[in-house]
Amino acid sequence: MHGAGEESALRTLERSKPPFLLKYRSSKGLILTTVCLALFTDGFLYGVLVPVIPFSLIERSGIPEDEVQYWTSTLLAAFGAATFVGSPICGWIADHTASRRSPLLIGLFVVAGATVMFCFGKSVYILLVSRILQGFSAGIVYTVGLALLVDTVGKKEIGQMMGFALSSANVGVLIAPLLGGIVYANAGYYAVFVMMLGLVLIDILLRLVMIEKKIAAKWEWKEENYDGSDSFPHDDANAHLKKSKNAAPTRQSDLEDSSASEDAERPHLIKRDSRPDNSWHLPPVITLLKSPRLDAAIYGVFVTVSLISSFDSVLPLFVKRNFHWDSTGAGLIFLCIGLPPLSGPLVGWASDRLGRRWIAVAGLLLSSAFFVLLRFVTDDSMEHIVLLCVLLALIGFALTCSMSPLASDLSFVVEELERESPGLFGEAGAYAQAYALFNCAMAAATIVGPVWAGYAYESLGWTTMSWTLAVFSASGAVPVVSRNFLLCKFSAIFLFSSDLAGSGVH
Repeated sequence: MHGAGEESALRTLERSKPPFLLKYRSSKGLILTTVCLALFTDGFLYGVLVPVIPFSLIERSGIPEDEVQYWTSTLLAAFGAATFVGSPICGWIADHTASRRSPLLIGLFVVAGATVMFCFGKSVYILLVSRILQGFSAGIVYTVGLALLVDTVGKKEIGQMMGFALSSANVGVLIAPLLGGIVYANAGYYAVFVMMLGLVLIDILLRLVMIEKKIAAKWEWKEENYDGSDSFPHDDANAHLKKSKNAAPTRQSDLEDSSASEDAERPHLIKRDSRPDNSWHLPPVITLLKSPRLDAAIYGVFVTVSLISSFDSVLPLFVKRNFHWDSTGAGLIFLCIGLPPLSGPLVGWASDRLGRRWIAVAGLLLSSAFFVLLRFVTDDSMEHIVLLCVLLALIGFALTCSMSPLASDLSFVVEELERESPGLFGEAGAYAQAYALFNCAMAAATIVGPVWAGYAYESLGWTTMSWTLAVFSASGAVPVVSRNFLLCKFSAIFLFSSDLAGSGVH
């Protein structure tokens, strides 16, 4: 006989009606679309202000021109720093709330408020607070959005779905500066924010429509299993919701065997054991960081994003000095590195079938070779322009081959740890906190990559800069191969030694 709370929940479920269009609102396609739009919006809102900030600082905030570079860098760095700090907090909260949708909505309302603040704010400190709020919102979107994907799709598809999600973010970052510059030049400052808030409104509507799989599963149980008795499904028996009322297993061994076969197809119903009341475990984030496999994936993500973002600080200046291009050409050159990541779903599909580790390793090693070849781009000639474009495209594709498999591997790390120690993360699980660490790595990389590349280019030259980035890329492959994060220390020492050895070469 179950408790009064469960009987009350059963009676409530009986009296209420399923939400309108439940099947479609909880479908895998709609949830994937919602997550992809969330990541696209996040990338778009980050990138659309890049061409606007330098002008708004002078025209609206009254910043002297010799301080514009400082405040532009500060505003961009504030976004990454807020994401880095906020991601673990958002991950813990998301894993301890009943719904993923609620944190996603909160994040969207935060970014909407921050956008309005940036639109009407003139003081540079108000703009700084706005960027911090936008960065915190990005921590929510990436952390909870990717965890929601893991909740929704099975193991056989997680790589491909992760490719779709990350490609959406790349598209947002890619087209945002172009649209932001065009709209600002032709329609003015406020038109840029009308475009941003319109996208946020669409995102809000889609997130309100979406119903999570684990919420919809309660209604599926009612329709398929309810027989008028006083029983009600426990959370840890959700893996059996597809069974009919006349075919429910009666032995505990039956329950365990049948749940194992369904976990891959219905991850939102994976069984988790509750912790004993007298047990004590380390915080989930600390437990995750103790896993060499997760550390290797996080380091690989950090290297990948650092390499991608390193071009932000050097590529426009390089093409200006070497090819004498204006701002339009400097913006268009990013298409070469921005379009290949659209192959993310294909890379994810391949990693689901061929294995994630070796595709990630191949991507990091190939990008290392292509970075070495950048040293041959030196002259203002058509041949060297074509060579630069081709190498940038190859680097973009190679880094996509590392990003998608590493991102999807995080969910397998969590499952592996729970399988080895049942109840380790409790009923809440730790998917969101795993992707919080992923987001922290990305945020740190968006700061480290541009800073190091900018310093190396100005102080050591284009040739040495390309060598250091090549060695850095290869260092990311070492722990991924061995899945032993201790080797990352040797990789870092190797990188530092190579930098010193090459510091005299230009």
